[in-house]
Amino acid sequence: MKILNAIQLSVSKIVKKQRFVKNIFAAIHEHGGKVLLVGGAVRDLLLEKTSQDLDFEVYGIPLEKLQEILELHGPVSFVGKSFGVLRLHGLDVDWSLPRKDSSGRHPVVAYDPYMSYEQAFIRRDLTINAMGIDMQTYELIDLYGGLHDLQHKILRAPDLEFFVQDPLRLLRVMQFVGRFEMLVAQDLSDACKQVDVSKVSQERIEQEFSKLFLQAAHPSLGLQWLVAIDRFHHFFPGIKLTEELTAMIDQAAQQQHNCDQKKLACIWAVIAGSLPLYTQRSEIHLVQATYADKQPVMQFMKKLTGHQKLVSMIADLVWYAPMLSTDLTDAQLKWLAVWLSPDTSLRLLVQYARLQQGDTDNIALVKNRIEHLGILDRPVQPLLTGKDLLDIAQGPALGKLVKKAYQLQIDQGIVDRFVLKNLVHTT
Repeated sequence: MKILNAIQLSVSKIVKKQRFVKNIFAAIHEHGGKVLLVGGAVRDLLLEKTSQDLDFEVYGIPLEKLQEILELHGPVSFVGKSFGVLRLHGLDVDWSLPRKDSSGRHPVVAYDPYMSYEQAFIRRDLTINAMGIDMQTYELIDLYGGLHDLQHKILRAPDLEFFVQDPLRLLRVMQFVGRFEMLVAQDLSDACKQVDVSKVSQERIEQEFSKLFLQAAHPSLGLQWLVAIDRFHHFFPGIKLTEELTAMIDQAAQQQHNCDQKKLACIWAVIAGSLPLYTQRSEIHLVQATYADKQPVMQFMKKLTGHQKLVSMIADLVWYAPMLSTDLTDAQLKWLAVWLSPDTSLRLLVQYARLQQGDTDNIALVKNRIEHLGILDRPVQPLLTGKDLLDIAQGPALGKLVKKAYQLQIDQGIVDRFVLKNLVHTT
């Protein structure tokens, strides 16, 4: 099937941006090989989306010959030699051979350059990812109805027996449901109900949820599908996916942040903040969180991410956000900024609080006060350091005095370093 001229033009533009690629194509063709653009790039082109990942699958020549051709243009690295994937330094492109994988966390992989398209594509997770574009003829290779499914927003597997061999694929379906707002074929949903997701590593779980939360306009759709196949509680024990929670998750996904980690922290905090221990807090006082206070969030996130800073950010957001609804003094707001630092800030706490409490007048008022105090992104800077107090104390006593000075500075709202030093000296 010939692809549309507009898509062919897009493919040509992508190729032109990559050095040497056309020369590499020509060399492969001269040696009797064929090059197919495969995977997500084909899907994204057909959806008229920009794709960052270029994966070329090479047929008809052995791995050694492909390596030899690539090395004419620079050093070549293997992305795990057993996987038959090569990268040319300086070129953001993967070159691979068709392969067949065994199941398990450490699959045995065999690559076969003479495998048929049917054999190669049937092993892919979904029909929408089981298409290729011949880089010589610009023919769309679509043997399992991927274009039809893409146009009709259906997620199907080319072959269910191959699909269930890799439990990670369940989470890939989840994030595609959210990202592309597609429906899952009933036979695929039924198959996913039987998949043993306990075999999926923490790292891969985190990757798939991050894609869902960062790339989907409505990530709750993917989570609702997990509920439908009775897999939600495996990842989120103790959480009930209510209409209110789904709305907050989608609102969090649409917030603007200056880095992905902050966005992820807000979304995860929306979910972790729904743990009964936090929703049933009867009294809320401004106190610094202890390890015990953060432990439920840390335990909840344990199998979802290994990034300790992200977990700390999530725990702080969940613990401290309710305190923004109380009548805080300027000194209390300043201490709150100190406790949040260095992992997060009052700016992020306010954004999260808006998700939990709504964009209320109280939240707006608190934010205005925080901005006026100059502590939206960082705590108040100390007026005095150890160097300033050397004439008063030294050694361990100096450290205690610096700490005391900072406490007096915040509690009494002192802005003059000479006034503060005099107060430290006389108290």
